[in-house]
Amino acid sequence: MLRKKGLFLFFLMVTTIVVAVSPVTYNAASHQIRINGNSNVQRWTAEVPRVTATGDFVVNNGRLESITRLSVEVDATAIRGSEGNIMTEKILESLKTQQHPRIVFRLTRVENITQTGAEFNVAAAGTLNIAGVSRPVELSANGRILANGDIQISGVEEMKMTTWNVQPPRAMLGALRTSDDFSVNFSVTLKR
Repeated sequence: MLRKKGLFLFFLMVTTIVVAVSPVTYNAASHQIRINGNSNVQRWTAEVPRVTATGDFVVNNGRLESITRLSVEVDATAIRGSEGNIMTEKILESLKTQQHPRIVFRLTRVENITQTGAEFNVAAAGTLNIAGVSRPVELSANGRILANGDIQISGVEEMKMTTWNVQPPRAMLGALRTSDDFSVNFSVTLKR
């Protein structure tokens, strides 16, 4: 009888430990993503209104322990330029959105997670597909575990359009030329 109780307690303990560190799926509850760039005339921005993000995270006692899966998809057809319809049209044309309506990031590995209380910094690698071209990327982001258990992640990534064979947009018969360099500012809140 004592042996059965001991085995029961052992299995209960193992089950509790496994459950405590099992990944939990989180989905994007809200986001703000902005693309920033330059041209020979002025700075420009573009808003990204439609994003889906889902991932498996291990959070233990209010601390991020690991990310086992993360996928982010942007509806590229919904991107809107700050300078009106012509700019938006040029962005969508450059991104080849008729053939490739989605921009997709898939996590391949987490390099490092540094934690300070409920706040963390994560360095990760993944694959980013823009305009039908996939390239490996490395990124870093800051985040925190909110009091309600949600995860907030934010950061800025610098990139070049030509890395994905995207030609920087031009307008007014080439008089307006955008720079190859751009940045993506992002803030995403993920909810269980």
